[in-house]
Amino acid sequence: MGSNRFPFAAIRAAAALSLTCVAVSGCTTSPAAATVTTATLSSVVLSASSVVGGSSVTGTVVLTAVAPTEGAVVSLASSSAAAAVPASVTIPAGSTSQSFVITTASSATSATITATYSGVSQTAALTITVVTVPALQGLFLSTNVSSGGLPVQGTITLTAPAPVGGLSVSLASNSTLAKVPATVTVPLGNTVQTFQIDTADSSISTTATITASYSGVARSATFTIGQLAVSVGLGSVPGGLAVTGTVTLPMPAPDSGALIGLTSSTPNAIVPASVTVPAGATSQTFTITTSNAPPTTTATITATYAGASQTATLIVIAYPNVIGVSCTPIAPTGGTTAQCTGTLASPSPAGGWRLAFASSDPSVTMPAIVIVPASSPTFQFALATTAVTSVTFVSIQIFDAPSGLPLWGQMISITP
Repeated sequence: MGSNRFPFAAIRAAAALSLTCVAVSGCTTSPAAATVTTATLSSVVLSASSVVGGSSVTGTVVLTAVAPTEGAVVSLASSSAAAAVPASVTIPAGSTSQSFVITTASSATSATITATYSGVSQTAALTITVVTVPALQGLFLSTNVSSGGLPVQGTITLTAPAPVGGLSVSLASNSTLAKVPATVTVPLGNTVQTFQIDTADSSISTTATITASYSGVARSATFTIGQLAVSVGLGSVPGGLAVTGTVTLPMPAPDSGALIGLTSSTPNAIVPASVTVPAGATSQTFTITTSNAPPTTTATITATYAGASQTATLIVIAYPNVIGVSCTPIAPTGGTTAQCTGTLASPSPAGGWRLAFASSDPSVTMPAIVIVPASSPTFQFALATTAVTSVTFVSIQIFDAPSGLPLWGQMISITP
């Protein structure tokens, strides 16, 4: 049987072949098929999970196997416009990963970066932060009145914590009776810092203005060096509204209290004859009653105590009282003009009233200013409309022109 045996080498070669039998041609042999691994998306990885807005971040997409011959095109998307990514990135053939750049904007937000390949998506989270540059926010004083020789505490505030090395704020005073240091430093990480104002004796009441400055921003505060100060809560007020005033002493009132005399320069702003600062207290409020009587008036409020007087001013705004507006037609057709009449609670004073108008929609226009004649209890104006395709509701507003106070509001409808 020696000539009919296969050599061992031939047997080993035959083991690596598969046998294929065809009905007509007989049997042939072919190499065994190799196993092919399909790559899918494994992950998307960021070089940093948090970044300061305006900086760039590197992202990397990773496959489970090498990319095919034509490469692997991975789609990219971001959930926020503050983190911009390319539309796609290609992983070269034979590689398993590829990096791309994420450009961020200066905006405090969070973004989700999504990579998609062959129906599989992976995500990574990115936090974008903003470094706030501190600015000078305010300047406050511990009191608005001080006797000469008694120090006053000043406080400056920042919009954000001071940086490394602290933040130096310049200080100035407009009075030789109130001395401040040239600068005050807010320590690292702080937003508030106090400083001392040294005062000197004065034979008369003096107002000192303290100014703090940093990086082009200035804040000021005033106080009185003397025996008394008076202030009002508002610089101006519509007549008829009450205002709160405050009298302040440089030291606690005596056991019997401190009786402060009050006067006003106009009947449009009435104050009580006096107000008492209770024993041991340094201040007391009082009510200023105003009236709507033309013309607009500046009231001087004077407080007097122990021979010293201080004043504060308040503008009492006089304005017309509109009690009704009627228009004909009530619902004008677009492209037509409606004639309107307004009614006042009382006739216009000498010199008349000046009224301003505004519309919430460009389909209605009105005159910019209407002057109500002296002694007239009414005023007229026209509403000019433009064509509309559907019923349009428009709000019309009437204001006191000098002060900007709103006087009347009404909704009208414009029909097609």
